[in-house]
Amino acid sequence: MVRKMFWWPSRQASKIPNPYLLFSADDGMSMIEILIGVVILSLVLIPSMNVLSSGTQTVLSTRDHEQATFFAQQILEKLRSYPFEYLDKDRFPANSAESKKTFEYEMEKDQNKNTRKINEIIYSVKSFKIIEVQHKADLNVQPSLALVSFFIEYTTKDGKPHSVEFNTAVSQQE
Repeated sequence: MVRKMFWWPSRQASKIPNPYLLFSADDGMSMIEILIGVVILSLVLIPSMNVLSSGTQTVLSTRDHEQATFFAQQILEKLRSYPFEYLDKDRFPANSAESKKTFEYEMEKDQNKNTRKINEIIYSVKSFKIIEVQHKADLNVQPSLALVSFFIEYTTKDGKPHSVEFNTAVSQQE
């Protein structure tokens, strides 16, 4: 039995789908449909990117504020290690050798103690004040309590200036 081979494929052979012919020319997307899809995609992605970038900015500003607090904590630890008599420069005559040994004088004049560079941001102490609290009953008694107030100012990498205020009280140890 000899099979005849035809040059033209049979009907059943033509029903096998050709992978290149799965879509006809009418099934494609028009340019307007593609543009609408791009617009919808951009309306979703742009706000999402803004949320991510603003979240990153919040993390950076929190880190910068935390570094300012860390610098203030170091200053307060140095302050507590000083003898109480040498905290306030007003206790001694102005421009005397004793007044230049005080903590308040050092914080106002010494750049190494009142400025710190952390993560490419310069933190500096501004308006450092120590006020000794006088006894109301007897003004002749030496104060045993001092109020400390200062600001730490810094400018973030985006150019915005910030200032953080710190206040504490230090008592004389007997």
